[in-house]
Amino acid sequence: MSKKRLLSLACKACFVFALIPLSQVQASDHIDAPSILIDGRMDISDSYIFQSPSNPDNTVMAMTVNPLAGLLSPTTFNPNVAYDFCIDRNSNSAPDLTIRVRFSGINRFTGKQSVVVRYLYGDNDVVAAVGTTGQDIPLRGGGLIRCDTFDDPFFFDLIGFQNGFDFTGMDYFEGFNVSGIVIEFPRNRVGGRNVGLVAKTLRNGFQQDRVGRPAINTVLIPGNRKNAFNEAKPENDFVVYGQDVEDAITSLSGDRDYAQMITAVLLPDVLTFDQTSDASFLNGRKLADDVIDIELGVLTNGGVTTDMVDANDKPFLNVFPYLAAPH
Repeated sequence: MSKKRLLSLACKACFVFALIPLSQVQASDHIDAPSILIDGRMDISDSYIFQSPSNPDNTVMAMTVNPLAGLLSPTTFNPNVAYDFCIDRNSNSAPDLTIRVRFSGINRFTGKQSVVVRYLYGDNDVVAAVGTTGQDIPLRGGGLIRCDTFDDPFFFDLIGFQNGFDFTGMDYFEGFNVSGIVIEFPRNRVGGRNVGLVAKTLRNGFQQDRVGRPAINTVLIPGNRKNAFNEAKPENDFVVYGQDVEDAITSLSGDRDYAQMITAVLLPDVLTFDQTSDASFLNGRKLADDVIDIELGVLTNGGVTTDMVDANDKPFLNVFPYLAAPH
């Protein structure tokens, strides 16, 4: 990337985030709450789960962190943070299997970090993989994991959203990078046909951020409750945050009855997925799914249906690790 392009991106990032109040930044889950501003390495930007395009018997999961990596965030992972893929196998919104990824500090000779992957289920704690960032690491029982810097797969006209849905089709996230963890393994290792995914970060054992479906916290939870939402358990979402979500959808759609119905769909905030289906969001979430258009239509009851940004700025791969290479 040229110095001129880098300067342009940096200026754009700093200018926009200086002008937009944190509580109004509606960018999937990027910078969704005050507490995670402390360290972008704890801030989950997006989570994904989808059928592998190269092998339909495999399931792919991904978590991106470090929004605007290299500009506002580092391009590394925090050695004091656990990066958890929490999988619900029985539809109770609580994890039955957790895939935990931890990192060492940065090796001063190679610039890489060591990676340790563990499977946590019941009283079991099994080491599933050991390797380093920037490489494909084989998983115990089959599959791969890669932890690296990637192009940010999220695409959205954030400026148009902030200007009262005056969309111009400008992808605010064009040219930006994230740190990503991508896992692919046989679907029978994930669970049965229907599973749910919640991505979490925990620092020194305390939950810092969590993401199921995109934009739930950023769009639907009041500013003074965003930190609490990130720290809460999904299984309690409907009781604790149901009224907040219903009120927000009512303000967007103008229909209280409709808002009640949609609230029951969106909470608990778990990314549900039929592993036998290659259907798109709300069935899991593929990298190329235009989730903003879908959610705009749902939340406004058809009042707004597109932000005019229809695809990512870089094409995704058809093979592991699927995310595009970084800028």
